[in-house]
Amino acid sequence: MAARTAAPRVHPSRQDQVPVERRRKRKRPEEHAGTKSFKKAHATNDLKSEIRSLKRLLQRRDSMPATVRVEKERALQTAEHALQKVERAKKRSEMIGRYHKIRFFERQKATRRLKRAKKALRACEDGDERRDELARAVDDAEVEINYAIYYPLEQHYVSLFPRKKQKDGDGAEEEEDEVEDGKEDVERQGDAEMWQMVRQCMAAGTLDDLRNGRLTQGDSSNSTSTLPDPAQASVTRPAEISGATTGRREIDGEDDADSDGGFFE
Repeated sequence: MAARTAAPRVHPSRQDQVPVERRRKRKRPEEHAGTKSFKKAHATNDLKSEIRSLKRLLQRRDSMPATVRVEKERALQTAEHALQKVERAKKRSEMIGRYHKIRFFERQKATRRLKRAKKALRACEDGDERRDELARAVDDAEVEINYAIYYPLEQHYVSLFPRKKQKDGDGAEEEEDEVEDGKEDVERQGDAEMWQMVRQCMAAGTLDDLRNGRLTQGDSSNSTSTLPDPAQASVTRPAEISGATTGRREIDGEDDADSDGGFFE
């Protein structure tokens, strides 16, 4: 038996007399309608809650079997270690975002200083008295580049070339950038101890360890065993500096003197 088709509501001859129905707009549901507004729980909250629960459980002086107590103590140590790891990663991310821009611009400035020093050294004759001074300037510029690149990411960055603040006519303070004014021959500042550590790591080949905080975590055995004597480091020059003076391109190029790397590392 054939299926019945639904009869039309209006006869075809009167279809043009029927007004056209307007299509109703479908309302979009509100994003937060009927839901509670709350912040997404961070991984540290779960770890802290687990640590508190384990500590309360271990503080009870009931008849807990020794095997269970050992298991809970190990779980507590694991949770505390995981919490330290998460908090360290969070701090590292914050420090990278906070000082990324200033490190980039100081690396550019140090690269330009190195190019000028090398150019002056090449133009200097063998018997010139300024040759030793220019050689030291080249060496210092190499350390400046590595200072900006390999300064520990988890520490507050101490600027090598801090901007000077000057007051305008209204008394408001404005920052003066020597790079924009063309005055790049400024006095180097920065952290003196970290400067020496960067120089030592250049000689020892441990710049990556310094950048990732493996030499500045308070472990004296780790920091002293990998760093050479400062007197030897002052006269030792690395054949190649990773990511700074060589690698992507030759730093002696004069045609691209104003373009120094990319913004992101």
